[in-house]
Amino acid sequence: MTITYGSQPGTGGDMGDILHVLHGRDTIESAAAYHRLGWPVAIGHRQRTGSGCTCQDSPTATPCVTPGAHPLARAVEPLESGDLTAAFEAAPGAGVIVPCTQFDALVVGHAIGMGVMLRADATNLHIPCLTAGHTTATLLVEAGTGTLLADCPQVDVRSGPQDWVAMPPSYGIRWDTAPDDELPVPPARAVRPHLAQVLKLTLAARAQG
Repeated sequence: MTITYGSQPGTGGDMGDILHVLHGRDTIESAAAYHRLGWPVAIGHRQRTGSGCTCQDSPTATPCVTPGAHPLARAVEPLESGDLTAAFEAAPGAGVIVPCTQFDALVVGHAIGMGVMLRADATNLHIPCLTAGHTTATLLVEAGTGTLLADCPQVDVRSGPQDWVAMPPSYGIRWDTAPDDELPVPPARAVRPHLAQVLKLTLAARAQG
């Protein structure tokens, strides 16, 4: 399946193809699909069987907690659309990194994220959500609105070009609910009541032991 790099978001006609690609494991096609959605894409580190993340090649490296799923440098530099194929062909299995410019990201514990998604599904609220194993869930909300939830405990808000999210098929990252260009990413205010209720229930359960 081929995704045209130069196509623009919102032109319609191939969303089904994009969703199919995003649930696949082809890095180049996935990177192209994110570009099709209008998201900038950067290349990340690689997780290698037997030798770990490429960030560990430095003798002064600290243990990697997100192998193969983080940027090459602190400053995330998006690729030009014409450079996507060559960059990822040169680094098989590299992470696909997307700066938080077209959305804000809410990173929460996996159980909390799944609780929010269950409540959202019951109200037909479409929240793009990806998971990192059973450790964290990342909910995508409208760009510039995530700060509304910055006061919520156990929520890491990522916003702006200096922040980023590792996207599938980066090592260990999967879509729970993929984005849909026919459904806008919801503003944080639409997610807040669901998140607040899940956090309240979580805290009550912990208090009960």
